[in-house]
Amino acid sequence: MNKSDEVDSIREKYIHDLIIDTPEIQQDLLSILDLSTDLSGLILVHEDKYINGVTADFTFLYNNSIEAIIECKAGNIGVTDYVRGIGQVLQYEYFYENNISPKGWGYSEEFNSILLVPSSVFKTKSFNIGKFKYPITTLIVEINESSKVARKITKKELIELSTVDENNLTSISQYYIRDNRLFEILMLLRYLCLLKIKGMELANRKDVELELKKTNTINNGNWRNAWISLSSLGLINSSNMPTPSGVKIGMMDYEDFLILIYKAYIRPYIDLLMNYFSDDEKNLKKSQSEIKSDIKAKFNNRDVLFLAQSKNRYLSSWLNILRDDYGCLKFDTRSNNRSLIYNPIELNESSFKRKIKENTVSHHYLRNLKNITK
Repeated sequence: MNKSDEVDSIREKYIHDLIIDTPEIQQDLLSILDLSTDLSGLILVHEDKYINGVTADFTFLYNNSIEAIIECKAGNIGVTDYVRGIGQVLQYEYFYENNISPKGWGYSEEFNSILLVPSSVFKTKSFNIGKFKYPITTLIVEINESSKVARKITKKELIELSTVDENNLTSISQYYIRDNRLFEILMLLRYLCLLKIKGMELANRKDVELELKKTNTINNGNWRNAWISLSSLGLINSSNMPTPSGVKIGMMDYEDFLILIYKAYIRPYIDLLMNYFSDDEKNLKKSQSEIKSDIKAKFNNRDVLFLAQSKNRYLSSWLNILRDDYGCLKFDTRSNNRSLIYNPIELNESSFKRKIKENTVSHHYLRNLKNITK
């Protein structure tokens, strides 16, 4: 894919404009705060002035109550600016605790200060966001510049990131996908979208999985990780229902969904593996243990988070995604006799989409989903 496909994300103004101009992001923020996603009750006060000359990037009012005060940071910030941002959200917590509101608005009992960062913060590698102390009320929210999805970074994710150095790990992407094909993740999301369209507000995981097992998909006994992946991507909420962005993405055509997931979330994993196989055809015949060893060698013999971890389990998942979803590789299960079909890096978007249609194995399972939802 061309570098022109990558979003210029380094300017803070770009992040401000995204929030102001993108209703889905506003709704995602409401969902993160466990509020109704009806925008009629929302007032966004941009560059709101508080005491001591403090200007907040946004005051987030819902039904005339301050639900959050938001501090935005650009994608190219260094550690000093990030620490300054933590100091700013600490002041927002102080305003809440002392009911300081120059315009006379009251605070919600469920108030949160929000430190909002674009996904490119994770790509700079200049500091580890898991290794900071944050105020009690603070939520860290990431906006993905490609998908335009806002998601909360959980405490569990922060802990995982904080242990990267100690556990001889390196990170090339913060997004979790394991033990599922991408079409299975889409199937779960789409099924939840249909439940939401029918008016459901809470999904019971066991009931949903019983229905989805009727599709006889490949990982039929392992829907748990599909739920985890959807939550990690910020596409479902605490009620197991799709966020507003989740609805939009869940109803995409399969090929468009795969291209979005590639560009917005998993490109570092896919590009690393496909370049590895393209650079030397001998690599196509190597065992998973040999591939993992070669990958680790590229990173000073460190394991790669969500890729070269957990023995070969993550790696096996990515190889299956490359074969069954994208159709980049062809091989029999438990065989090292692989062949290269195409490399996404070398294609424009229309060619990429055509290659997916020609080589994916998903069509049968997506039809099964359609049949059980008629």
